[in-house]
Amino acid sequence: MSQPCNRRALYRIVELASIGGFVLASIILAIWNPRASPGLPAEAATSLEALASAMPNQGWAPLQVTFSAFGSLAGSGAPTRYEWDLDGNGIFDTDATAQGGYAAYTYAKPGIYRVALRVTDAQGYTAADSLTVTVRHPASSPVDYWTIFDDTTVRRVDVTLTQADWVRLWENPETKLQVRADAVIFGERLEDVGFKMRGQFSLRESGAKKPWEIDTDAFVPGQEFHNLKQLLFINNIGDPTLLREKLAYDMLRFAGVPASHVCFVELWIDLEDDDAPAEFWGVYTLVERIDRKYLASRFGQDSKGGNLYKASHAQRGPMDLIYYGPDISDYPTQGGSVAYGKVTNEEANDYSDIVELCYVIDGVSYASPEAFTQALEAHFNVDGFLRYMAVQVALANWDYYPNTGNNYYLFHDPVTDRFEWLPWDQTWGEDARQPLFSLDGFRLVERAPLYDRVFEVDRYRRQYAAYLDLLSRHWFTYENLYTQAAGYHTLIAPYVTQGTGDKMFSGAGSGLFGGIGSPEGMLVSPGDFETGWMRLAEFAGERGAYIQEALLTESWTP
Repeated sequence: MSQPCNRRALYRIVELASIGGFVLASIILAIWNPRASPGLPAEAATSLEALASAMPNQGWAPLQVTFSAFGSLAGSGAPTRYEWDLDGNGIFDTDATAQGGYAAYTYAKPGIYRVALRVTDAQGYTAADSLTVTVRHPASSPVDYWTIFDDTTVRRVDVTLTQADWVRLWENPETKLQVRADAVIFGERLEDVGFKMRGQFSLRESGAKKPWEIDTDAFVPGQEFHNLKQLLFINNIGDPTLLREKLAYDMLRFAGVPASHVCFVELWIDLEDDDAPAEFWGVYTLVERIDRKYLASRFGQDSKGGNLYKASHAQRGPMDLIYYGPDISDYPTQGGSVAYGKVTNEEANDYSDIVELCYVIDGVSYASPEAFTQALEAHFNVDGFLRYMAVQVALANWDYYPNTGNNYYLFHDPVTDRFEWLPWDQTWGEDARQPLFSLDGFRLVERAPLYDRVFEVDRYRRQYAAYLDLLSRHWFTYENLYTQAAGYHTLIAPYVTQGTGDKMFSGAGSGLFGGIGSPEGMLVSPGDFETGWMRLAEFAGERGAYIQEALLTESWTP
């Protein structure tokens, strides 16, 4: 079995030949690749390259993974044979040639699997590439996600508070006043929880259907709900389907991005000192909060103490990752707060790690692309960023890092000493032909150096293209989105139309509720709820077709 070609070694061979060492170079080449002919130019052996990709590359058992050889190169076109070692036993026992290099495998047992791809060209040369698939045991997570975030049902949450506190909540919503309340969550009662509004744009523009937050330990130290301290109820502002964010998070997890779990709930609000019954407020998505438990579930208990930063354009200014200087005080702020919103370890007041990351990204002039990639990969999980970018671009999103410096977290894992990119607050665009390899339209940030420099690297662009191909073939398709969206729509429809209806469609409530939370805001038509989910499937079909077209016709080179 021949060995995969090593570019640096072969470049050295070419160098030896150029200074009169042709015989020595030929011998070395023959040793490196037994099928190589001593008289064959070195370029022929370097024209074959394997590129292995997988979605997802991490998750909980059982984990179904789709593999791709997209982007593998041969001098005369595509390789003629694709073989996989999917179980990591060292044997290429899956021939995926008939499938064009695509394959699938389900990992039933937890473990770290080293998966390898071998490609062969028409002349018999081979090249190989490998990747790691990490499969975690569900019991290793501190939270039972499969019970709490069960997305096969809609469960009820009741919040009970006084009339006076309800009025106080609405006097100035943007202050996000927290009041004492009792809650019954999925049939379990918690007393004296904190109840407040949350969000930025989704709070200001949403009329009666505000986004809400329950803090279980706000008034009772240590009180939790199945090991969770905060429950976030997202109102899906402006989305008549109520499905976009849920589907986006599902897609992120398919892509291998460590994304939040999401399920549907029906929220009811009751004023304890009046005679009116509880009132249905709407169907919300319950989205897992990014906190230390989240970090422990994805990266291990030893990692959860690392620094976590939240990008919020409205709160502390954008996390544009521009290097402004060696101290956090050099960085622009919003509202006088320290730049780069720390979620953990804020009391330490140490921002040296995020400053160093900005320096590596934007503060150095590198001698070569290889020098940049070596420095960046020592500080940052680039592959995770490429997976995230592929999802955002597939969704034609606009409100994300390259444009706004918004809606993501950066986590500095103390175990690996690298930053991880974590997604938040997902939205969709509407332009099915939005470019894949360039940014267009209005941007809120001056520059986005991480995006700009990463997409100048050929290897990164090819990997990103391979991820777009996987998404547009195996998840973001008309058929899959139709199935997913139809299932979720059927699930939530009876709840949306109950009582006086979801406040996104009906505005303010009756009785005392009628004077609070006016219908001003982004109300949508109930008819849009009934048909909008089909448009999501149509968009996925249109967008997926464009991605496939662009991958065939557009240049990937920087």
